[in-house]
Amino acid sequence: MAPAIFAGTMANNHITIDVSTTPVTYSPGPDVKHGDTVTFTLGAAINATAVITFPDGTCLTTSGPYTLGGPTLATAPLVVSLTAIKRVYAFDVDFNNGQESQARVGHEWDRKNGGIDVTSDPPEEARR
Repeated sequence: MAPAIFAGTMANNHITIDVSTTPVTYSPGPDVKHGDTVTFTLGAAINATAVITFPDGTCLTTSGPYTLGGPTLATAPLVVSLTAIKRVYAFDVDFNNGQESQARVGHEWDRKNGGIDVTSDPPEEARR
């Protein structure tokens, strides 16, 4: 009997990026592959606002910017594009519109940056 082949059942990974920590933290890490999902979160910084932008292009299927704060403490899962090239996609985080506030308690606010590392080339079909 031939082995079963399951097309399209590749398990996707998920990473959570906490932009409230210094430095920005990634769980389980900053590496992603095509089709993985990413969530940006304010973590425990419930009084902060943050705008996340990708100044040099994004690897995600929705380009942003992503705004966190108030009732929105995390983004919905964002999908890594099947056509994203292999590289680090840098992002900037602007807290509280650049203003320090009560949300600063125990944190370095204003601006931070990080990156999402796409670790594999796009599938052949996606590159056509």
